[in-house]
Parts: sequence; structure tokens; C-alpha cells
Amino acid sequence: MKALIVDAEELYRLSLREVISVSGNFHEILEAGSEHEFLARTAHHADFSLIIVHPGSLGEDGEDCLKLAKRLYPDAAIVVILDRAGQAAMVPNGVPTVHRGASVSQIVMTIRRALKLPLDGFGTVASQPAAPNVRRMMDMPAPRSGDSSLIARRPDSDIDFSRLSYRQKQILAMAADGLPNKEIAARLSIAEGTVKAHMHAIFKVLGVQNRTQAVIRYGAAGRAQAARNQEMAYATAS
Repeated sequence: MKALIVDAEELYRLSLREVISVSGNFHEILEAGSEHEFLARTAHHADFSLIIVHPGSLGEDGEDCLKLAKRLYPDAAIVVILDRAGQAAMVPNGVPTVHRGASVSQIVMTIRRALKLPLDGFGTVASQPAAPNVRRMMDMPAPRSGDSSLIARRPDSDIDFSRLSYRQKQILAMAADGLPNKEIAARLSIAEGTVKAHMHAIFKVLGVQNRTQAVIRYGAAGRAQAARNQEMAYATAS
């Protein structure tokens, strides 16, 4: 199984990694500390079994990331970390939540319920003392959260990326990795204005209005292609 932690606080992400590692048989645990990093992960990974989102740490981007996680990974188990009771209103129906100050045992059990894993005999293991730094990190003061009004669309994976030039594909891939226009320009040794012009051309080809939508569609197309490749490999093997 593969898990993704979406949380702006590095220390809290480190503590969650330890908690997740004892919650199930995870072969890979990835992290995203911002919306850009989250989008970059979605562009390259299609098979998350678990996504833990801490919206309050991400400010205005928190609710957007939660909605995107739900739309992009409908089969994944999603767990939301809440800083206060009032934040429950942003959580989609059926998505389990756990308070930021919950015990390690409570978080482990919430994760296992979300994954539909057996709970019998696991509470004892989860109740064992965590690494010395885990409780301190879990009890750190929570950041202030912001409001969000952006509602993301479900991405369309049926996009013909062959209509993009090689340079535009380079820029889109870098944008999916979370790089800003200035850094993309520096890496490609071109003017920042040129990057912006390419981005606007990319928007037109993909039929989107902004960078976030372009990256989402890029990620969706990549996952669709991976699925097609897997089907072809299976058909050949048969």
C-alpha cells in the first residue's frame, strides 16, 4: 500500500509517518507540504491507498486539497485531521476525521477503520508508547486556518497532449512538480515572460483557465495512460 500525507507542518508530517507505518503494511509513504506539492504528487502517483489531509495547516488551500483528494482518488481511504470541531463542516460525508490532539492509538484505529482493516488485537499494539518525539510533535500548537471558496472540477483525462510542443510539455511537467514560472525559466534558460506565454498556450490546448486545472488534467492523463499500458501488458501476457 502507498500513503500520502498532506500537511504544511514538517514536524507533524514526520510524526504521522511513524503512526502510518504501524497502521498497516505500507511500502511507501509520501509527503506534500503545500498545494503545489500535492498536485505534483497527483501527477506521478495513481495508486494511493491512504491520504491523510490536515486542511487547517494549509490555510486557504486546505479545503481545495481535500476536495481534490476526494475527486482524484475516489477509491482511496481519506482521513482528515481537524484542529477544532467547527472544521468538520468542510469534510465530505463519510470521510473519517480525527482531532489533531488525538492519541497515537486513536489515529491508528481511525486509519485502520478507513482502510477497512481488522481491528481485533490491534489496539494493544497501537497503545504502546510511540517514539519519544512523536507525542511532542502531535501536541504542537495548530496554525490558524483560512477560508476557501474555490471549488475544483473533476479532471478530464481525455486530452490529446500531442498538440503540445516539446517545450510546452517540459514546462507543464515542471509546473506539475510545483516549480514557479521564475524557476522554470531559470532551468530552461528562457525569459519568464516566455514561460507565461507557453502556459497560456497550454491552457488553450487543454481547455482550462489556470495553472492548477492544467496540472490536474496532466496528472489525470498520466494515470489514464498508465492504466492503458497495464491493460495492454495484461492482454499481451494472456
